[in-house]
Amino acid sequence: MSKQRNASELYKKYTKARRSVSPEGSLTSTGYLRTVNVISVLRVLYKEGSCSRAELSELTGISLPTITRILSELLKKNFVVLVGHEESSGGRRPELFRLNSNQLFIVGIYLRSSEAILSVTNLEGKVIEKRSFVPLSLVPDDLIDEIVKELWLLVKGSRIDKEQIVGIGLAVAGVVDNKSGRIIHSNNLSWNNVALGKLLEERTGAAVVIENDANSAALAELWFGCAKDLSSLVYLKTDTGVGAGLISERRLISGPFGMAGEIGNLPVLEGTVDDYLHLPLVFRRFEELTGERIADEKEFYQLIKEKHPVALKLYNEAITVLAWIVILAESFFGMEMVVIGGFWGVADPQFVQDVIEKCRPFFQKNKWKTPPAIVGSELGKESDLRGAVGLVIHQWFEYPV
Repeated sequence: MSKQRNASELYKKYTKARRSVSPEGSLTSTGYLRTVNVISVLRVLYKEGSCSRAELSELTGISLPTITRILSELLKKNFVVLVGHEESSGGRRPELFRLNSNQLFIVGIYLRSSEAILSVTNLEGKVIEKRSFVPLSLVPDDLIDEIVKELWLLVKGSRIDKEQIVGIGLAVAGVVDNKSGRIIHSNNLSWNNVALGKLLEERTGAAVVIENDANSAALAELWFGCAKDLSSLVYLKTDTGVGAGLISERRLISGPFGMAGEIGNLPVLEGTVDDYLHLPLVFRRFEELTGERIADEKEFYQLIKEKHPVALKLYNEAITVLAWIVILAESFFGMEMVVIGGFWGVADPQFVQDVIEKCRPFFQKNKWKTPPAIVGSELGKESDLRGAVGLVIHQWFEYPV
């Protein structure tokens, strides 16, 4: 029996719009997979799970003979597999086809000054191979050389063919123009106006999607984490500076200048959001107040558990600031979930519970609204790298980033 699909018109409009905007050549290193029709078929199969030829024709607006030719080629390459037949309404039973998630791969890269982490995953986000390196130089050309060398070693170690790579996703701390693949500014890397996407595409021949780390982490939660069944969320990043990743109706909100979610410099209490949430600055404030230095997160967490008065003061200030951000985000965006990442999201479940309690009086005043779930990140330190993979999945199989 043929499936009922409400999204058919959306797919047709979306495919038509993408044809008029872009030749899709930037989405993959493989000539065949670059074509609009093939991408449309792959997108529908990813979204729907399995389809017959007739259903693919209906959902993509592509003629049945063309669908048949595309499926024939995809079957030869093992990118698509035959999974059975639909019930017959008379005559031959229609064959059903499914995307072979274990034959198409994504390279994810998380880049910061102290480390670059690379992984190869299948379309379900399962890590096939992973490696990392400490950059020898932060000069853009030199670092790109290092990334490319490590990338091909990664692919070789994964025992996959370059033809199977759908694209490369790269998450980086800083202000990013995701449309041009350009890093506008990164304090972490000391970079300004670096066309990293274009340079990597030229060196690898693969499609490259770039986003800042907060937006990437938000996509990681959407595709692989605690927000998989939702459509709208705010991800609050609190480690490499403080930023927010905003997703509404499964669309990433980055703003016309790539600056949406840059909340670190917002004034709050007697300083900025960064002062109260970014751990190096929190540690500096501890030292200013006590004359003592904190070595790392573990020591700080232990001081909080021991109820050290200054550590406890900083802890409570962090709760107040995060609660303020949550209330502000809910007021402006009405999100279903707020995910707290970094140290504050994973150090102790009690911290998240304290943020919830701090927000409760505000939410109780708005009884006609459903308050967002407030949770710590399930992905922890993996969120940036998983988000880099999510960038490619989101561009390929969801709506445009």
